[in-house]
Amino acid sequence: MIRLLTGGDIYEVKAYLERNHMETVLLNSNFERCGIDNDRTSRRGGDYYGYFEYGRLTAILTFFNWGSVIPHFESPGAVSGFVEIMRQRKFEMMAGMKHIIEPLKQVLGHYKKVLDYEDSYYFINLDVKPAGLPCIGQITDAREVERTAALSFVVEAYRQGFMRRFNTELAAKLIDDRGPEEDHIFLLVDGVPKAQAFIQVTTDRINQIGGVYTSEDCRGKGYCKVLVAELCRRIRGYGKIPVLMVRKDNLPAIKSYQSIGFTYFDDYLVVKFLI
Repeated sequence: MIRLLTGGDIYEVKAYLERNHMETVLLNSNFERCGIDNDRTSRRGGDYYGYFEYGRLTAILTFFNWGSVIPHFESPGAVSGFVEIMRQRKFEMMAGMKHIIEPLKQVLGHYKKVLDYEDSYYFINLDVKPAGLPCIGQITDAREVERTAALSFVVEAYRQGFMRRFNTELAAKLIDDRGPEEDHIFLLVDGVPKAQAFIQVTTDRINQIGGVYTSEDCRGKGYCKVLVAELCRRIRGYGKIPVLMVRKDNLPAIKSYQSIGFTYFDDYLVVKFLI
C-alpha cells in the first residue's frame, strides 16, 4: 500500500530514517527542518509518500517543492507503485544512491524523457586531514561578503559550474536560508570571491558538503580543497561525519578529496528529466 504520509506517521518515518541514516541524509535533514506536512512556501518542504508492507513502512518517496524527487526503499516491491505516482507528477530531477535510483530510472524512462544524468561517488570522511597548502586568500562567510559580489558569484557557480537555471533571487535564498550548522564559505582573493563550498544539509550524525565551485581562471590552485578541508574541520567539531558527492569523471576533485581523508561509500546517481 502507498499513501501520503501525515503527522500520524512521524514516529515510523523517524525509525525508517534512522535505519537508513547514511542513505537518507537529504530526506532526514528536510524532514527534521520542515516536518512531514508540506509547507508550500518553503523550498525544502515536500509531499512524503510511504510504502507499507504488512503494516510496516519500508519505502519513502518525496517530491520537494524545489522540483526534485528523492526516493528510498528497503523493499523492491515499492518500485512499481513509486513509478506510477512519478508518472503523474512533474519534477526536474531524481537523486539518490545508485542502487535505489537505477531501477526507477529504467522503468520511468518509458514514460518521461531523460535529459541527462550524473554518475557520482558518495564519499565520507572519517579521518579529516588538513589541506596541506599555504593559506591562500581569505576564507569568509558568504553573509559577510559584499552582497552584489556574493550574489553574482553564486549565480555564476550554478549557471556555469552546475548547469542550472539560476538568478539573484535564488542566490539570495541560498545564502540567507541556512540552518545553524549550514556554513557557506567563500575564498576571497584580493577581496573578490574565487571559490565557494557550503554545508548542504545536516542530520544528527552527518553533514553533507555541496556547492563546491572555483572560478574557471583559478582552477588547479587548490582553492576548493582548502574550503572543503575547512568545512570538514568544522563538521568534525560538531561531532559529525562529513560526506559529499563527486562526479566519477572529475578526477582532479576525486584526488583532492581523497588527499584530505575522503573515502568511497557508495555510488550516487542524479537523473534530469524533461518536465
